[in-house]
Amino acid sequence: MNRIMLILSVLVVIITTFSHALTGTIEDILKEADTWIISDTARIMTYLDSCNTATDQILKSSPNWESTYRDLSFLLGIDYAGSPQIDNTGRIYFTMRLTGQIEHLFYVDSPGQWPHQLTPNSWAEEGYNIYYYLVHPSGDYVLVGVMKHGSEKYNIWMITRDGAFKPLLINPNVEYSDVTFKSKDQFFVMVATDSSRELCRYTISTGKLEPLYREKDWVSLYDYENGQILCARWYSFSESQVFIIDEKTGKPRNLTSKGYFEGLKFTGDGRILSVSGALSGPGEFNTLVFIDSKKTGGIKPFYNPKIEIDAFDIIKSARACCVLLNQDGYSKAIALGYDGNQLVLPQTEIGIISQIESNEYGELVLEYNSPIQPGAVYFSRLGTSMLKTVTWTATFGFDFSKIEVQVVRYPSKDGTLIPSLLYLPKGVAKNGNNPALVIYHGGPPDQSRPNFQRNIAFALSKGFILLFPNVRGSTGYGAAWERADNLEGRFKSLEDDIAALDYLVQSGYSRPERIGIWGGSYGGYTVNYLATTVPDKFGCAVSEVGVADADYLHTHGDLTFQKGWEQEFAPVGSKLSHDLSPIFKAQNIDKPILVTAGFNDPRVFAGDPRRFAYVLARLKKNVLYHEDMTSGHWGTTKQEVIDGYARAYVFFIDHLLTK
Repeated sequence: MNRIMLILSVLVVIITTFSHALTGTIEDILKEADTWIISDTARIMTYLDSCNTATDQILKSSPNWESTYRDLSFLLGIDYAGSPQIDNTGRIYFTMRLTGQIEHLFYVDSPGQWPHQLTPNSWAEEGYNIYYYLVHPSGDYVLVGVMKHGSEKYNIWMITRDGAFKPLLINPNVEYSDVTFKSKDQFFVMVATDSSRELCRYTISTGKLEPLYREKDWVSLYDYENGQILCARWYSFSESQVFIIDEKTGKPRNLTSKGYFEGLKFTGDGRILSVSGALSGPGEFNTLVFIDSKKTGGIKPFYNPKIEIDAFDIIKSARACCVLLNQDGYSKAIALGYDGNQLVLPQTEIGIISQIESNEYGELVLEYNSPIQPGAVYFSRLGTSMLKTVTWTATFGFDFSKIEVQVVRYPSKDGTLIPSLLYLPKGVAKNGNNPALVIYHGGPPDQSRPNFQRNIAFALSKGFILLFPNVRGSTGYGAAWERADNLEGRFKSLEDDIAALDYLVQSGYSRPERIGIWGGSYGGYTVNYLATTVPDKFGCAVSEVGVADADYLHTHGDLTFQKGWEQEFAPVGSKLSHDLSPIFKAQNIDKPILVTAGFNDPRVFAGDPRRFAYVLARLKKNVLYHEDMTSGHWGTTKQEVIDGYARAYVFFIDHLLTK
């Protein structure tokens, strides 16, 4: 009773403090909100402080908070190792988090050697995180892309082989990405703000940054060879065009028409290797193709595995490439010579190989994990079956071996079978009374895969069934599947999301009152949409950094890919965009919902979920809102990640386990 009174009193304080009226249309509420919700700094800070305080008071007063927080702190505090690279001297680099708040960059000169840390411990205290790094092939130095408080404005630091480090490109309002080496002293880089992208060349010895090329479309930089800069312009997530920029003249030359081209690399013999749909038929998977770098339209087939290609890496000296394949989320690695013959490559246990990198001498490093094994880094050589452990992740005695995952396919409204990952607790009965969580991935072009996830062990220990759908629009199942949610097709994709809830009920696993829906980013959008359209099919919802108003999102924050989003989602100002935006159906919500945002989020501008939560409060809905003031699109420190999971799980436990 005391906790109920606390919740009611806190919600009354929030609503009366920040709402001039408790009624009105959604349009009226938005009109009032837009007079201050991203422009009046003092009012914003007061509002966020009140919301965050109220949400924490409510959740931390739960009898489930202490044990949940303790268990998640243990599980999520376990160290991490991954993102390996190797230079031509054989030095192996990787990121790892031991006991600190963030990942750091380490190296070893041979597998099994004690790791040496390169990045400073002070970065955690200053709010910095490593987003990417790139080792110069010589091993003389590493370039590290660092962002502050999740801003995704990546600044570049250089760390030399002896451990000295210095800033190269530092600007809190600029993103430096797509780094590509020209020589030891020069590299190319894309320089981006919230409204523009420009290809530049940077000289380390002089500190000079020279603009080279700029156009209205989104351009990505991939590779460099003999005065030719390899790029692609992206029109949407599934449509691109390959072109080369002459370094001397700055003039572009198209090599392909519009299509799908990704992972572009020079082969060293005048060709370019790419994952592409240019030679695939309707409904077929993308293939590996060779593109002639001397003329337009010179595309020839290389390898067609007839399943998804995740990535590849080229070993020019061996005239070969290593390819990562993906079937229902599980990986297989193969090596191919340019002649198409398969080469010897070591094989891991069944799991996920998330990265494979090589040096010019055929030495390889890869990152591997599975549902029951934490991430590890391995070393090998092309042409051998040898696989040596470089570093691994400790479990501190926790037994993850009992985690089992099934690949299931449930029918959507139109009969289409939707591939999904299903995790079941031990001894689960089909009695219709099990608590369940349906977790929707972001993207939308992304895939839920059977990765090692510590929080899954916690959920299963509480008796939760977990379902991860890969609905239309997901990657992993071919180009046609990925494009199937574009524009009006998004309604069918959302029907796939709804059908996941029906599957749990019709299979006898659960009932609506015991089902929670959860998602982040585009997954948060999915949660928002379902919360406003099918509130009778679930018991509560958690929407993390989720889109609520498509037009608002696409006209605020980072606008550089706005045209691409319009090709995928809907043109700004269109009826389709309005119909797909959950905020205009907010009056339909009748189940508890936790909404979160990241103050520095450049992808889902914080004003969007902030407005959504405000509208829900004005409509007297059961909503909690939390906006993390030192994060962006995700938690950037271990503590932020633990706090975020604890809020979500306590919310679900409180609303679902007692039903």
